[in-house]
Amino acid sequence: MKKLLIALLAISFYCLPAGENACGSLEECDNFSSDVHDLYSLQRGLGLYMNNCSSCHSLKLLRWNRLQKDLVIPENILTEDLIRTPDTKIADHMTFGIPDVSPIGAPDLTLRTRVRGDDWIYTYLRTFYDDPNQTTGSNNLVYVGTAMPNVLAGLQGSQRLDTDGNIIKVSDGAMTKEEFDDSMRDLVNFLAYASEPARITREKNGIFVILFFIVFTAVMNLLYREYAKELK
Repeated sequence: MKKLLIALLAISFYCLPAGENACGSLEECDNFSSDVHDLYSLQRGLGLYMNNCSSCHSLKLLRWNRLQKDLVIPENILTEDLIRTPDTKIADHMTFGIPDVSPIGAPDLTLRTRVRGDDWIYTYLRTFYDDPNQTTGSNNLVYVGTAMPNVLAGLQGSQRLDTDGNIIKVSDGAMTKEEFDDSMRDLVNFLAYASEPARITREKNGIFVILFFIVFTAVMNLLYREYAKELK
């Protein structure tokens, strides 16, 4: 039995994709910790996603009504500004963009942060640079040879690599570096929420469950002491 468990663990480790969360040509990804309880950050991230990502990428495992409830979105804003097709119902999944089965398919982003990790996505979005050898005219330090164009160049500005392989700024965008980094935190935060919408409720309920067990343990301890006195 012991040998079987060891063999299963070895197979599981062997089957893990090598370097799945590695940061490409970088030694390590920039640290990022998502906070799905920051409502304003999630709302800003949703805006960035709809304006910059939704033309190609869908969130097909997330429903509009769940998004409305969790992010406290008024129904008129949801139906008039976010849902783009008249035949879409608020209980439908957020399917739009380029189908991922097409020759130029863009991957669905619902589970992307769970596959790659928050750190990877955050670093990836900030490390695009101009590359005339690429079809899209841009490349990325984290995902070298990426097929994704730098759709955020208008916000971040233009970047290129110097002779040492480091990114340097060529021209300014609509945001400063600090503003752009903050915006990418909001976007990745929203993607982290989209990958597990139940996380908000789960973590809130978890606090009450822990408090319940603390109180329950204290009461049981007092009760045990009373019974112990009677037994003596």
